[in-house]
Amino acid sequence: MRKLIYKKISLILKIFISFAILFVLFKLVPYKELLDVFKHSKKIYIFFGFLLYLLTIAIAILRWHFLLHSLNVKASFKDVFGTSFVGLFFNLIFPSFIAGDVFKSFSISSSHGEAKKVASSVLMDRFSGAVALIFVAFFSYFFGRKVFNEKEVSLCLLLLCLVIGFCFLAIFSKRFFSFIVKLVGNSALKNKLTSFHEHLYFFRKNPSIFLKSIYFSFPVQLLTCVTFFITSKAFGLHMSIIYFFILVPIIMTIALIPITVAGAGTREAAAVYFFSLTGIEKSIGLSLSLLNLAFTILAGLAGGIFYVIVYNRRLQPRS
Repeated sequence: MRKLIYKKISLILKIFISFAILFVLFKLVPYKELLDVFKHSKKIYIFFGFLLYLLTIAIAILRWHFLLHSLNVKASFKDVFGTSFVGLFFNLIFPSFIAGDVFKSFSISSSHGEAKKVASSVLMDRFSGAVALIFVAFFSYFFGRKVFNEKEVSLCLLLLCLVIGFCFLAIFSKRFFSFIVKLVGNSALKNKLTSFHEHLYFFRKNPSIFLKSIYFSFPVQLLTCVTFFITSKAFGLHMSIIYFFILVPIIMTIALIPITVAGAGTREAAAVYFFSLTGIEKSIGLSLSLLNLAFTILAGLAGGIFYVIVYNRRLQPRS
């Protein structure tokens, strides 16, 4: 009962935070300015941006399908495709991106068993994407620092590298993981975490699989940056693409912080702040972020249709 109350309070708080941040942003950037920006935008660039966004989703689905099969979970591409889109829908209606991952794990494991293997594939899918994201941002900043060199960006990249380094050690080092687990007081939870870690350690024993998952991740992260670059053309911006390779990974990472619904608010605030460092007007920075949010909502709505037509009936008896 208490857990249910805490979850409801958490949901209400995250919705409130999302609306609070957006309210402040719309105070800084009046909605009339945004309407004017979109009114005079070149819609063809928005259309191509959305197509690129869908392509990133398709490659990410292929990555997860590859990881599942590497763990001998023989889910069909059709199942992985549908489950991934429904996961996008759940990300829209619950206050973090974790909800979609939970649904993906539950859906595939309910059909094919091997719940821990499926969960480890979802976690590794996320982690390989994060590793590629950091590489794209770091190397772009290294080679583009003559064009764009800001202390705030350096600090963010350093912090992200530290977080990724910590996660890397937790996944691939049994000694480091054992040290972390010792901090957990509940012995039952310790056993569950240790058992789950054995499935993650599979990728340490098979590094080629982990490296291939990163190969899948690079085009996903690069295309995400290109999507922002293409949509910036819709608003008449003529900037070097290097800015987007540096800033978009930071913005998208901040959006993953689970304090708002689907990253709404945190992504927009980050976009306004970091793009303003390059001289982009706040109204344009906010418009770019809102377009990305619109793409996410459209893909999530497609996932909602999948859920109503297929997965709701399939999973209900098993639930």
